[in-house]
Amino acid sequence: MAYQKRIVATGTAFNIENNGVWTFADVDGSGTQDLVYIKTRNTGTNKIEVHAVSRESGFQKFIIQTGTVFDIEDNGTWLMQDYTGDGKADLVYIKTRNTGTGKTEVHVADAASRYQRFVLQTGTVFDNEDNGVWTMSAKGDLVYIKTRNTGTGKIEYHVASKESRYQSFTKQVGTDFAVEDNGTWCLAPRIGSGQFADLYYIKIRNTGTNMVEAHAVSAQSEFKARLIDAGTGFNLEDNGTWLMTNHLGDPQRAPDLTYIKTRATGTNKIEVHINEA
Repeated sequence: MAYQKRIVATGTAFNIENNGVWTFADVDGSGTQDLVYIKTRNTGTNKIEVHAVSRESGFQKFIIQTGTVFDIEDNGTWLMQDYTGDGKADLVYIKTRNTGTGKTEVHVADAASRYQRFVLQTGTVFDNEDNGVWTMSAKGDLVYIKTRNTGTGKIEYHVASKESRYQSFTKQVGTDFAVEDNGTWCLAPRIGSGQFADLYYIKIRNTGTNMVEAHAVSAQSEFKARLIDAGTGFNLEDNGTWLMTNHLGDPQRAPDLTYIKTRATGTNKIEVHINEA
């Protein structure tokens, strides 16, 4: 069965803290996924900060700790994605409230400048809205997973392309998923043979199996065909961040189920727990 085998369970160099966003990204271009903390509040530099520990060190060694060009603000979603295509994750801010353009905006500071330089600041085709999850695919497209107040009565998948500078929609579709909010909606970290990333739902509450569950629909099926509906080896818990990562680095494999535990940890450090696909 999928997601039964624990391949990582470790404390990290990070102290327990909850002043920002925890995620995984390739920060140094090594081809592996590092643990990243985008600190958005109570920063020493009075700027948004990026802190990362390397996968190669077992998440024990810091490879970057820096302030960025971004002022402190909390009007959207912060994430790491390789927008520029140089192999290193850039800092991305999807601004969905109080925008100057009256539209959802994308702002990117590049890794090459150590996040000191903007390489993109633009309004998009999306109206300002906060009824779901804003993210960016591995190819740099802007994706809105709409989970509430949908026109189709289903979870919806909306995409504006990087190629159009986010001015044109390339996908707007209802999916096979009924509307619900008992977990985390996210994209597969890699894109297969098509243009779009598969959609995953990590269900952490009210599950039929009484375990954390992994559910997914394929992009190839227009998000109608299930890839997986399974209980996992994780007990139900909501003390951190759940996401899908390619920890083992094999693009042909399904993504691994990853839990960044940020509260009530046994080690008194931020912990990483990963079950392989």
